[in-house]
Amino acid sequence: MGMWTVPTIITGIIIVAISYFLTAGVMKKVKHRESAADVPISKIVRDHPVAMNPIIIMYLIFGLFTGIIIFYYWSIYGY
Repeated sequence: MGMWTVPTIITGIIIVAISYFLTAGVMKKVKHRESAADVPISKIVRDHPVAMNPIIIMYLIFGLFTGIIIFYYWSIYGY
């Protein structure tokens, strides 16, 4: 088992947990509405649609984690 196996597993579990809770929160809001088309889009979502998307947030966290690993190996081995 490599040195990065445990941190990768922990990060994966955290990403899955955050994704689940953010998605479940969105679904609860949809269930409370009678129709998604009848409710106007909030100003926050209208101004920043990317920032309110849980899937894009998880891609950013994964990219950051992967970048840290790549930078670490580059600095250690100098490839």
